[in-house]
Amino acid sequence: MVKMRKRNIILLIIAGLIVSGGVAFGIVVIATWGEYKYSNTFYYDPSAPSPLENVSFSSDVGNIIINYNTTPTNYAVKLDLDIRVSGGFVAGKSFSDFFKPITWSNESVSIITFSLEKKPTTWSIFPIIQRITINITLRTDVTYDIEALTTTGSIEMDVPTNCIINNTILTSTTGSVSLSSLMNTVFLGKVEMSTNTGSLTINAVGSNFVSGLTAISTTGSLTISLTSCDVGDNLVGTISTGSISINSYNTKYSKDSIWDFETSTGSIDIQITQLIGMDANITGNIQSSTGSIDVIYNDAQSTVGAEFTCSVDTGSITYIDLGAGGMSKVGDIVLTDDYNSAIYKYTFSLTTSTGSIEVRGQSL
Repeated sequence: MVKMRKRNIILLIIAGLIVSGGVAFGIVVIATWGEYKYSNTFYYDPSAPSPLENVSFSSDVGNIIINYNTTPTNYAVKLDLDIRVSGGFVAGKSFSDFFKPITWSNESVSIITFSLEKKPTTWSIFPIIQRITINITLRTDVTYDIEALTTTGSIEMDVPTNCIINNTILTSTTGSVSLSSLMNTVFLGKVEMSTNTGSLTINAVGSNFVSGLTAISTTGSLTISLTSCDVGDNLVGTISTGSISINSYNTKYSKDSIWDFETSTGSIDIQITQLIGMDANITGNIQSSTGSIDVIYNDAQSTVGAEFTCSVDTGSITYIDLGAGGMSKVGDIVLTDDYNSAIYKYTFSLTTSTGSIEVRGQSL
């Protein structure tokens, strides 16, 4: 009995110390609560831009936004950095308490480089709230090799009309990545987008992907929308856990290419509308280990045909006529009536281990 009382007293003392320590820490956090602000603008202003400018932007934390100029400018790159940091122990701090010196290499170098690195010890110890934005402005009359990387944050790139870009590589470890482009934009080189955790979005209108595109995410979603675009190579998308959505409207191809889209756990939705000629043959490999695959297909050209070979280990295969006919289901294959006579064809393999496959279509 006496031992039990002693133990209870010890526990009460320990609990009191923990509570009092927590209160004391809270008082210190409140007393040292503050906000640190920093902003700066960086320019790359060569006397005459090179035929191909290589630029690289990276940050451990924060959002990277890439836009183009709306009025003529002398500089080839303008970068606006805006930092807001708040929290306990922030009062009285300076830039060097949170970040390593900024790297801005813009003279006599082959790649124009901006890099913002945080000090890990500072960010792991203090309860910090941050808002960091890196706004980049490029010139519409200059061709770039573009690479952007953020560890924690999003990347957003918007390309206006009539731009030419060589390679475009956008990578986020934790955060979303999006790319949009408008009429007569030409991507000469590879277009690669990736994130470990986050969404990938591509929205292109009247653009030309000469070397195709690749999008990879471990956990997240992939959305690709191509409207009246030209594609010159394969379209590849891989998601470990998450959904894939593809919308292709009047896409034309400069050579025979492959659609290769796969998710381990998640659904795949594909909508193909082909009201004009496509100029090449497309082979599709669409796979979901666990999840449904839904396809909506519509063409209005006798020169264009489609065939979807469906395979399900556990689940169902369904074909729905959208009303105009021109397609039929033969066993596990859904195809247009003019598939054999068509000059150019979509030939897709749809495969899921556990889930359903549904093809809705019409061919005029």
